[in-house]
Formats: sequence, C-alpha cells, structure tokens
Amino acid sequence: MAFLVVIGFAVSGLSGVVAYFLPAVTAAFHVTGQATTGKGGRNGTSKGTIQATATPPPPGAPFTVLLLGSDNDAKFVAGQVLTQTMILVRVDPQTHKAVMLSIPRDLWVPIASGGSAKIDAAYLDGGATDAIQTVENNFGVSVNYWAWIGLGGLVQLVNQLGGVDVIAQMPILDDQYPYDLTGNNPYANQRIAVLPGPQRLDGVNALTYVRSRHGDILEDIARSQKQQQLLVDIKDAAKHLSLADIPRIASALGNGVRTNMALTQLSSIAALAKDFSNGGVTQIVMLSQDYSNQTINGQLALVPKWPAINALVAQYFPK
Repeated sequence: MAFLVVIGFAVSGLSGVVAYFLPAVTAAFHVTGQATTGKGGRNGTSKGTIQATATPPPPGAPFTVLLLGSDNDAKFVAGQVLTQTMILVRVDPQTHKAVMLSIPRDLWVPIASGGSAKIDAAYLDGGATDAIQTVENNFGVSVNYWAWIGLGGLVQLVNQLGGVDVIAQMPILDDQYPYDLTGNNPYANQRIAVLPGPQRLDGVNALTYVRSRHGDILEDIARSQKQQQLLVDIKDAAKHLSLADIPRIASALGNGVRTNMALTQLSSIAALAKDFSNGGVTQIVMLSQDYSNQTINGQLALVPKWPAINALVAQYFPK
C-alpha cells in the first residue's frame, strides 16, 4: 500500500494535506490533468481513457481533495491497481483548519461504474474519475481535486525530502510484510520490525512503517492512523522546500504521482500552507461503530452503518 498520499496525498502547515501537496502534488504538475485509464477492472471490460478534471472552488472557499494510494509493484499491470489508501481532505482557508478522513479500503459500497464492491475497486474500474464519483455518491461530498501516489512515488518523495522524523507509538513486528520492491519475487514476504519511539526514516522504511498491518490488533485501522501521521510528518520535512526544488523532485517522482491540479492551483496551495499549523488539523479514522464485518461473495467486507457515517461526514464536511 502507498498513498498518498496521497498521497498528500499528498501534502509548513496545511496539515498532512499540504505536507503532501507541497512536495508531492506540486512536483507532479508535469502530469497535471493526466488522463487515467480504466482497463479491465472487475468486469474485464475496457472503459477507455477517462479524464478527472479539476473543479476549482470560489476564491477563499473551502475545498476538498481525494488522496489515493496504490500498491503498484510487479504483481500488477500498470494502471490496473486498487487503491489501498483513500483519504478525503477538506481545507478551509478562512479558518486555517483541515480535516483528514480515511476511508477503509474494504468498505462495501455501490461503485460508480456499476454494481457494488469494495471501494478500492473504483480506481481499478475507471481511474480517478470513478474513484471520485464513487466517493461523492456515497458520502455526499464534492471533490475538487485528486492526487494519486504509488509505492515508488512515496519512497522517492521521502528520500527527496531527506527523510522524515516519525514517533512510532507502538512496536511493529510483521512476518508477512511484502518483499515486492527489492526482491525478485513480488509475492514473497519478509519479516520487518520497527521499534517504538522517535526515529528518522528514509523512503523505504517510511513505506514499511505505514504499509505494515500484520501483528497489530487494529490492523487496517492502525495503518490508516499511521498514514495520516506520516502526512503530518512529511509536512514538517517539507518546510524548507521552494518552487526551485520542483524540477528535481518532479524528475525523481516520475510517474509515481498523478494529479489533476494545475501549476497555478498548486502554487496557491503552497502559499496557503504557510498559514496553517498542526493544531488546525483534525484526523479521523472510521472505527467499528461505523461498519460491520461481513462476508459478501466470499470476500471479507466492511458494510457501512450509514447513519453513523453520515453524521460524521456532516460534522466535518459541511456542504
């Protein structure tokens, strides 16, 4: 899994979001408006090339960004990937506040391209367009921008920042961590360990920290919490960046990041980031009261408890 992150997403101070946007999305301006291709998907039918274009909000108005992250190693055909990470972010330039909401990848919902499935299949079916429409349809929000990041993109992003400082809350020991980036067998596993406490992580170890989920009683919940934490840590590591750094970072990221934001929009967010602080960021992870565990068509899935989720969204993502 990678993200965003966003993946940030993915993105000094716009919370994890600008921490991600500043180094990652801004660096990806050379693929701004890039079409995403839905090939095959769940139904095995080609959807062709689909464009997810930006819908800028009025000046000074709140805006929403969908951060997407995928495992995109050798196990997968290029462009045919699930989104292991989906983080919905709302930024309010007037109040200098931001909210990050992690959407569980196994949430069983109607997919924009048809039928119902785990929400991570939306990107596989129709790229960013279907992912955005699926989120909008189910959560009743409007998404202005999106950004996608793959495994290598996250590794390169952190390395280009010179590493990130992380405070690991719990020790991690995972005997089933994928050995797919550095090994010859993309299906192999390896044992990884991360000690608790403050530490500086390079790209590979930062990915290890946020991607691991086995050996933790909270599994995907804990992983979502770590992902949001890393976005904030990336933000801190990105404080020294300037527009002069963009060519270097963009070259290093290559196709590891995609976004629909124009360079002018990215520059505006970079300027806005200076007015934000970590204290203005609310981080939300869905918990067991928001869904039930069920088996659907032989798959373990999370069935939404919409009254609880709708109340959560209404509180933090007002229309």
